Amino acid sequence: MGAVALLLVGTFGISLSYGMMLLLPLYVRELGGNEADFGVVLSSAALPAVLCIGLLIRYPEVLRPHSVVALAIAVYAAAAAGASLVGGGWASLIGLGVLLGTAWAVVYTATPMVMSGMVSDEGRAAYFGYLTGTQQVGIGAGPVLARFLVDTDLGFRGTFLAAGAVCLAAAALTVAVGVLTPDPLVGRAADARGAEPGATLGEAIGRIVRSEAVFSLAMVMLFACLFTALTQFQTTFASARDLDYSVFYIAYTVAVIASRFGLAPLASSLDTRLVIAISVSVMSIALAGFLFVDSSLTLYGTVSACVGLGYGLALPSVQAQAVNVSDEEVRPRVLPLAGLLFQAAMLIFPLVAGWLIAAFGYPALFAVLVSFAAAQAAIAWWRYSAARKVAGRRAP
Repeated sequence: MGAVALLLVGTFGISLSYGMMLLLPLYVRELGGNEADFGVVLSSAALPAVLCIGLLIRYPEVLRPHSVVALAIAVYAAAAAGASLVGGGWASLIGLGVLLGTAWAVVYTATPMVMSGMVSDEGRAAYFGYLTGTQQVGIGAGPVLARFLVDTDLGFRGTFLAAGAVCLAAAALTVAVGVLTPDPLVGRAADARGAEPGATLGEAIGRIVRSEAVFSLAMVMLFACLFTALTQFQTTFASARDLDYSVFYIAYTVAVIASRFGLAPLASSLDTRLVIAISVSVMSIALAGFLFVDSSLTLYGTVSACVGLGYGLALPSVQAQAVNVSDEEVRPRVLPLAGLLFQAAMLIFPLVAGWLIAAFGYPALFAVLVSFAAAQAAIAWWRYSAARKVAGRRAP
């Protein structure tokens, strides 16, 4: 359990840094850009991130996952520190956006792989909840801390440099995880000579697509669009309505903590499909509330908390469901594939979101987000209903 604790602390560190870098859209605006320009900065990482995660899927056992995570955190640290050196136009941030987006994509994809190798099938959903809950705590605390630092003599550039320093500590902790845990590749290499050859990449993806896991993967992509739009553009959304964006991050984060560390253990005794269906339904209703926020701080905090409750409980359940309904032979590729889809959507959608905001305003963006959440709810209730019918036919 010591290695698990170190992994969670390291995850908090990189997530805190990621949260601090969520002030980048405000910095882009200070440098003369707008939301559409920030979308370009963020989406510039889409192709390299997909390529890096594709390598993880193609060669999931070449490097130990903790080594991949530590290397990616170090790259993120360098990019965050590089952002502190940018003082000209916003276009200079595009190259750093490539590094930031790619490094975070690898961290987000490979960290569950580290956790998955240390827990059992029965505990996977709960530990994924702890992991993603820790990520959300860091992501939520980062902007609040960064707001305080920006108002000091550090400004934006000093705050970004501090984010890079936090990353270095997180990288060191992640390296320590590998020291404390045995290398599973050693045992696998010893057993590989007498084992049947595993599925090729094409065969594995084909089997995943033909299984129930494909519905979970579709929901993961929609989660990515919701997450990136809500977190990346929240500072500018709040600014446009004279709201304090700290209210969103605090309410959202507290709700995620409550759902993943409080509700998740209670929900573990229920049908996972039912938990997912209820959670995404709550989230879709809460997202609609953003259309009516205007300048009401109370409504702003309420809908932010409700989104956090639904998202916080649903995402780890969907991730665990994708693994648990997959064949044992293809499981090592399920989480990287989920990460690939999540990060591709997360990096590409800001380009669309930024354009929507610049052309039609925030109501258009939230209308699209509500439709995405409604689609998730429809998929979740359909799969729950289908599972119930199958169970009914099997009952004596």
